[in-house]
Formats: sequence, structure tokens, C-alpha cells
Amino acid sequence: MTTATRIETADGQAVTVVSSTPSVTAWAARYMGTWWTAGGVDPDTVTGPTVVADLDPEEYDALTADVLTGGFEETTYANARLVYRTRSHSNIVLASQPDDILAYEWRPDDQRLRIVGEDATAVAAATARLAREIVRGQLLADGWHILHASAVTRPEDGATVLTLGDKGAGKTTSGFLLARTGLHLLANDRVFVRAEGDTIRVLPWPSAAAIGFGLLHAVGWYQPVRERLQAGEGMHPTQHQRVTDALLAGDRTPCGSPTARS
Repeated sequence: MTTATRIETADGQAVTVVSSTPSVTAWAARYMGTWWTAGGVDPDTVTGPTVVADLDPEEYDALTADVLTGGFEETTYANARLVYRTRSHSNIVLASQPDDILAYEWRPDDQRLRIVGEDATAVAAATARLAREIVRGQLLADGWHILHASAVTRPEDGATVLTLGDKGAGKTTSGFLLARTGLHLLANDRVFVRAEGDTIRVLPWPSAAAIGFGLLHAVGWYQPVRERLQAGEGMHPTQHQRVTDALLAGDRTPCGSPTARS
């Protein structure tokens, strides 16, 4: 059965994720629905920018072969090798990440991105990541700018406090601690801003928070997160297995790597 999830910002920028694997659209809704609006729609009525993602090993093989036999270029994307090329007779861009068994086909004229692979988690993560990028492109085209900052808002009037800083400066920690005072967390790492007259509007950028065990304990979330994990709830697909194992075991010893966080 094919399902579709439409993701839309408060400013109207949108993308729709379509898949015959329900976990793919469900993950897109879960990952971005906290920050933007996400809801199911009829797949037969989808228009506009679209990501079509499926488990299809044969199509993965075909797209990857098409890339590798056509004079490709190479880069690194999402910490993995990516090879890509543009078909000479069209604007269609083909790409493949052989290490992750993921392949892509972008048709700019149709605003349609095809993603195929063999693993549901890998396909779901790539789908959410690139659907977010499509919306980001729309926001930038509409005059929004992105800042590396966390943000909290005051519920009664929408006044917003931004905490800016480099990676590891404490943006996420500041945002969560301010939220414990009654403010609402808008974003933990990046925000979009746009000046409109005398007002600065702010929109969130969906992203998973890298939270160490120390912060989990400090804000009282360690045990609730552990209980949800024990009950079978899945964590973010990029979470290192060492972190999951430590949570299940009740071990609060720091894992020692910036990538090994919950």
C-alpha cells in the first residue's frame, strides 16, 4: 500500500513524501512533524515537490550502474561516499552511495526526487534528510536566512530568545534549560529568520538533538527515555548502538565520542 505524508512550514513551503513502505512516510512525519506540520494525504492527489522513496534493490542496481558508466564525479555526503552525474540530454541528476546501498534520481523540471535502497532505516533517514533539504531550498528562495542557533519562545506573545554559538558551545543545553522555565522550545540547533518591517520572523529547522547522558540526567529525562526505549520505541536511526546499549543497561558512563550520543 502506498502512503503519502505532506510536510509544510508555517510559511507555506512544502514537500510530500510518498512510499510503498509505511515506515518511510511514518519516519518523515515523526522526524519533521515536531517542528513543521506533517500529515497524511491521498497519494493520488500529490502535486508540487515530491520525494518518492522505496525499497527496490533492482532499481538501486540500475541507477548505480547508470551513474558509474557515465563519467561520474565524486564527493562526500552524510559521511558517506557519493558518486553522481547529470544526464547530458536532460537536467536529470543521478547519484549513488554504494556503501549505504542508496541511489537517487532528481528530476528538477518535475520537482521529483526518487530514492531507492535495500534497507528501510537507511531509506527513511535519507528521505527525511533530503525532504528537509527541498524545503530548505524553498525557504532560502523566499528570502529566509539560516542561523546556527537554538531558540525558545514565550507562549503569551511569541517573543523569541536565540542562543548562538559554534558546535559544542551549549546551544542545545541552553534551549532545553530555558524551556524548563516555561518557555517553548522552537529549535535546538538552527533557525530560519526573515525581516518583515520592524519584525524578525523565526522558523525552526528540524534536527535531532545530540544530548549527552549528563544533560539527560540534569533535566530529569534519563529514566523516561530509558523506559520508552525498553518499551520498544525506536531512537533516531543515526544513534550509535553503544548509546542504545548503555541506556538499556542503565549505564550513565559517557560513551566518549561526539557521535555516540542520544
